[in-house]
Amino acid sequence: MTAPTVGELPTASQLLCAFQGRRYQDRELLRSAHALAMVHQHRARVWDATMITEIDHRRAELVDDINDWVAQEMPQHRSGTSLHTESLGAVVDRMARSWVCANHIIHAEGARSDNTHKHWYQLAELVDGYTDLVTDVVGGRRRLPEQ
Repeated sequence: MTAPTVGELPTASQLLCAFQGRRYQDRELLRSAHALAMVHQHRARVWDATMITEIDHRRAELVDDINDWVAQEMPQHRSGTSLHTESLGAVVDRMARSWVCANHIIHAEGARSDNTHKHWYQLAELVDGYTDLVTDVVGGRRRLPEQ
């Protein structure tokens, strides 16, 4: 049995679980989301410019994988819908980066730190934005850019 979705797109909760390494194996998009979180964790520990370039290249590949999946699996309503400013892959990439940062800060500074609060609040805003976006895409009120 697979988890609920918004149309065919995963919910924000599913993405967060995928970032954590839970319940992501059954869906291609969630596997890419998990891989993005792992890449961001690795990037946070690397200082070598060549390695960062390689990591960013891998991130771009994963973002493209998500965008390709969306293009194949999600019908886009073209007439009368507003165009979102970034691809779904880019949104998931930002969420993965924010999730990694928020987890790093809470472990480094503790739950009561103002910095921790700031990072978790930013992640919550991205979660809300993602939820609104996928609801609008599935409802035909918004469309995603081709890439």
